[in-house]
Amino acid sequence: EKEWTSFLDSEVTPRFPDGLTMFAGRGQWRSNGGGIVKERSLMLAVWYEPTSEREAEIEAIRSAYKKRFGQDSVMRVDGVSCVSF
Repeated sequence: EKEWTSFLDSEVTPRFPDGLTMFAGRGQWRSNGGGIVKERSLMLAVWYEPTSEREAEIEAIRSAYKKRFGQDSVMRVDGVSCVSF
Protein backbone atom coordinates (compact mmCIF):
# COMPACT_ATOMS: atom_id res chain seq x y z
CA GLU A 1 0.00 0.00 0.00
CA LYS A 2 2.81 2.38 0.89
CA GLU A 3 4.62 1.67 -2.40
CA TRP A 4 1.41 2.26 -4.38
CA THR A 5 0.74 5.55 -2.58
CA SER A 6 4.29 6.67 -3.30
CA PHE A 7 3.87 5.79 -6.98
CA LEU A 8 0.54 7.61 -7.16
CA ASP A 9 2.03 10.70 -5.51
CA SER A 10 5.20 10.80 -7.61
CA GLU A 11 4.09 9.56 -11.04
CA VAL A 12 0.32 9.93 -11.49
CA THR A 13 -0.88 12.95 -9.52
CA PRO A 14 1.70 15.38 -10.97
CA ARG A 15 0.58 14.39 -14.49
CA PHE A 16 -3.17 14.40 -13.77
CA PRO A 17 -3.71 16.70 -10.78
CA ASP A 18 -7.39 17.31 -11.60
CA GLY A 19 -8.31 13.87 -10.31
CA LEU A 20 -8.78 10.20 -11.02
CA THR A 21 -10.64 7.19 -9.71
CA MET A 22 -8.91 4.09 -8.36
CA PHE A 23 -10.35 0.57 -8.25
CA ALA A 24 -8.87 -2.41 -6.40
CA GLY A 25 -9.49 -5.97 -7.49
CA ARG A 26 -7.99 -9.40 -8.02
CA GLY A 27 -6.66 -10.48 -11.39
CA GLN A 28 -4.91 -13.31 -13.12
CA TRP A 29 -2.87 -13.73 -16.27
CA ARG A 30 -0.84 -16.37 -18.09
CA SER A 31 2.90 -15.95 -17.63
CA ASN A 32 5.47 -16.44 -20.39
CA GLY A 33 6.13 -19.86 -18.86
CA GLY A 34 2.50 -20.87 -19.32
CA GLY A 35 1.45 -20.82 -15.66
CA ILE A 36 -1.42 -18.82 -14.23
CA VAL A 37 -0.38 -15.96 -11.96
CA LYS A 38 -2.96 -14.50 -9.57
CA GLU A 39 -2.36 -11.16 -7.94
CA ARG A 40 -3.94 -8.02 -6.60
CA SER A 41 -4.94 -5.57 -9.33
CA LEU A 42 -5.18 -1.80 -9.20
CA MET A 43 -6.95 0.16 -11.92
CA LEU A 44 -7.02 3.87 -12.55
CA ALA A 45 -9.72 5.72 -14.45
CA VAL A 46 -8.43 9.02 -15.77
CA TRP A 47 -10.57 11.25 -17.96
CA TYR A 48 -8.62 13.66 -20.13
CA GLU A 49 -8.79 15.42 -23.45
CA PRO A 50 -6.85 13.21 -25.91
CA THR A 51 -3.84 15.16 -27.07
CA SER A 52 -0.35 13.96 -27.97
CA GLU A 53 0.93 15.43 -24.70
CA ARG A 54 -1.66 13.58 -22.63
CA GLU A 55 -1.01 10.34 -24.51
CA ALA A 56 2.69 10.71 -23.64
CA GLU A 57 1.78 11.24 -19.97
CA ILE A 58 -0.26 8.03 -19.88
CA GLU A 59 2.57 6.08 -21.51
CA ALA A 60 5.09 7.55 -19.06
CA ILE A 61 2.95 6.34 -16.15
CA ARG A 62 2.69 2.85 -17.67
CA SER A 63 6.46 2.69 -18.24
CA ALA A 64 7.22 3.91 -14.73
CA TYR A 65 4.86 1.32 -13.24
CA LYS A 66 6.44 -1.54 -15.21
CA LYS A 67 9.90 -0.47 -14.13
CA ARG A 68 9.11 0.19 -10.47
CA PHE A 69 7.04 -2.93 -9.87
CA GLY A 70 8.80 -5.34 -12.28
CA GLN A 71 5.75 -5.90 -14.49
CA ASP A 72 5.85 -7.35 -18.01
CA SER A 73 2.87 -5.29 -19.10
CA VAL A 74 0.33 -2.75 -17.91
CA MET A 75 -3.12 -2.80 -19.48
CA ARG A 76 -4.53 0.32 -21.09
CA VAL A 77 -8.13 0.72 -22.20
CA ASP A 78 -9.27 3.79 -24.11
CA GLY A 79 -12.75 4.97 -24.90
CA VAL A 80 -14.71 8.07 -25.71
CA SER A 81 -17.14 9.40 -23.12
CA CYS A 82 -18.87 12.57 -22.03
CA VAL A 83 -18.07 13.47 -18.42
CA SER A 84 -19.12 16.47 -16.38
CA PHE A 85 -18.97 17.45 -12.72
